[in-house]
Amino acid sequence: MSKSASHRNCIEIVVTSTISTTISTFFHCCVKVLDPAYRHDPALFPQDSHNNTRTNLNAAQLLALGSVWYLPLSSSTKSSTIDRFDPKCGVKPTRLNIGDWNKTIKSGEYLRIHFDPRRFLDTNLYDWGTIDGILNETSGKPGVVVARDDEAGYIIINKPCNIPVHARVDNVLENVASSIGRMLWLERRESLLADDNGEEMKDEEDEMVTVGNHTYKRRRRSKQRKQKIEPLVYVATPQRLDQNTSGLLVVGTKKTFAAYFAKLLRTKTSGQLRLGGSTTQYSSNCGVHKTYKCLVCISPQASTSMVSEVNRLKGYTNEVMKHYLEPSIRAPKRFVETVPDDVDNVEAWAECLLRITNVTTVCTVVGNEPSDILAKSLWGEYGKPDECVGIAELEIELLTGRTHQIRGQLAATGFPLVGDVQYDGAVPNTSELYKERCKGRVESNLDSERLALQCCSLEFLDPNHDEASSHYEKQKKSKRSERWNSFRLDHAFWSPFIIKFDIECADVSSSEATSSLDDEALHLKEAGTKDVDLLPHDSASTHDIPPRVILSQGGHKYVVIKATLTEGDRESWFVRSSSPEECGGPYHANVAEEVLHQLHTLGYLTQVMGGGRIDYIDNEEVKHAHVFGFSYGFGKGDHEQVASIIEQYSDIIATFDNSNGLY
Repeated sequence: MSKSASHRNCIEIVVTSTISTTISTFFHCCVKVLDPAYRHDPALFPQDSHNNTRTNLNAAQLLALGSVWYLPLSSSTKSSTIDRFDPKCGVKPTRLNIGDWNKTIKSGEYLRIHFDPRRFLDTNLYDWGTIDGILNETSGKPGVVVARDDEAGYIIINKPCNIPVHARVDNVLENVASSIGRMLWLERRESLLADDNGEEMKDEEDEMVTVGNHTYKRRRRSKQRKQKIEPLVYVATPQRLDQNTSGLLVVGTKKTFAAYFAKLLRTKTSGQLRLGGSTTQYSSNCGVHKTYKCLVCISPQASTSMVSEVNRLKGYTNEVMKHYLEPSIRAPKRFVETVPDDVDNVEAWAECLLRITNVTTVCTVVGNEPSDILAKSLWGEYGKPDECVGIAELEIELLTGRTHQIRGQLAATGFPLVGDVQYDGAVPNTSELYKERCKGRVESNLDSERLALQCCSLEFLDPNHDEASSHYEKQKKSKRSERWNSFRLDHAFWSPFIIKFDIECADVSSSEATSSLDDEALHLKEAGTKDVDLLPHDSASTHDIPPRVILSQGGHKYVVIKATLTEGDRESWFVRSSSPEECGGPYHANVAEEVLHQLHTLGYLTQVMGGGRIDYIDNEEVKHAHVFGFSYGFGKGDHEQVASIIEQYSDIIATFDNSNGLY
């Protein structure tokens, strides 16, 4: 009957039978009796509680889901190196559906069957015609509609995570466009039924008819009404959001508005490129503004701290961030600050512009119970990168619209988005159960994560509708008005997690306190600039120098300090650990304050090189110090060097652990 070649989660079949057959016969399925609702309602398909899970669809369901593609005999090519689906063949493949159940296929014709299509079951968790934040009384599902204007021809929705905007190659039903189209179709059908039931039926009335000698009553029918032609439902998505991005999304329900909004986006991008990211908010070249809210990872390097990284991030505020996007269809995308010199086509590297308008919140994700709970809420049990010690919430104005632009530009700057596996903002789940759910597919592993990125604000010039006659038809054309439509979301999915973190941090004991960042920086500044009576350099003898190592028993924060009398002089190193009661506060800066004051008095130049924690035991049997963790304010100390200093200047046995994620 056929010969096939198996690819990843799909099979390619060339029909070899000499007798023509139908799709229904080929699949050995009785599609004829399938519920017509299968054409458009994914809720009727097998459901599972997890995304990207095998649901064992039969042949009829694969047809209804749009998982079967067809190429006619004319697409055959003698070249074995060209894929039949390659556009070079000159024939476009056709997606089959339930309506093609009786389609005849001949020998030499070609089918591609995605036998294990990717499912996006979250699509069925929402009511796509109900107002956002309200549960539908009938279905009990939450709504997504933020605004709707049927006259202008658009719907604004609050798009949830993990739902694609448009059809995928193996799934045409479980996406935003299809869900909105189904909602509009159901509304249209109910409206037509209501119109029919509301009309007075005057189809029949009696009349007397005489034929020969006989007279009788005859039922006379009124003039038959013309059959109503149901208008087609139109849905377009001129604005796109990534599958795992949430927030405000424009869906066009009329061609005129879809074309109008698409033109606004094109004009915005070209205008911003021409102006270089002008700060003029409502310039004549820009009829649409989008603001995004996101969480980024704070991951200090060996020579930096969380405080310094947050300050670096804040330094980008209200500055235009510029990168260039490498031309490629693959993800993750490559974003660079300058185009490499060795590329052949410099113009192909798209210029990308965005502006960080505000850094609103900074939270720690390591160090105490509230931080651990926040991390698990955002990444789950597996996802948090080890080097990430904090997060920051940003508001971003997108000046140009490129694929993965916010994700890629922030990652290129060292601040990947929380949950973004592709750009190092999360690590893949390595559990065997998760691998089974992903069915070994890399893309399932990547974009099934929940991305902390939301389109939170949308503004665009309201279109006017002018009647215009063409040679062929009378149609409505949209043009800009001077009135702005503004929409905003006040909360993202992560907002409750941060509110809970702030509340629980108020109850954290001083021994578990991490840092408020501002406090750490303030203590550091005060410790380094406090007025002291400096002694002459030659008076700072070895007897005056404070002890190199002072540790408090128990598990406490530590700092390591480098001191020199003059620049280029021999370095002296000091290690201190103490409890909050001993040093006067819960932060690493409190631990460093006293020794810094002593060294400044002696005329030393000092620098806190990092910190962490030391678990110190001092009893009759052993003196042992274990060095680990990090400091939010000073960064992670060189624990191996600290252990060596402790053993060199004391009789304490020291061990260390340089693992990330410890505090």
